[in-house]
Amino acid sequence: MQSIEVEILGRKHRLRTDNPEQTKAVAKAIDVRLNELQDRYQMLDYSRLLLLAILQMQNDIFELDKKNDNLNKELEKLNQMIGKIITDG
Repeated sequence: MQSIEVEILGRKHRLRTDNPEQTKAVAKAIDVRLNELQDRYQMLDYSRLLLLAILQMQNDIFELDKKNDNLNKELEKLNQMIGKIITDG
């Protein structure tokens, strides 16, 4: 594990990670999201901004999970169609 420092919303955080580049990229994405929220909701404090960002990100994950499930179902249908074509051909 490697120790790295990231900055999120002006606060520095020391983290240990096996993948420093990915961790830095994730921290940067969080920082961007929090800065956007802070610009929009200036009256929110740090903890409420974090909560709002977490809620938004979890919603994004739910939406991506739904899309992934739908794509997996479509892929299964295509595999069945291909299997039928191969066995009938």
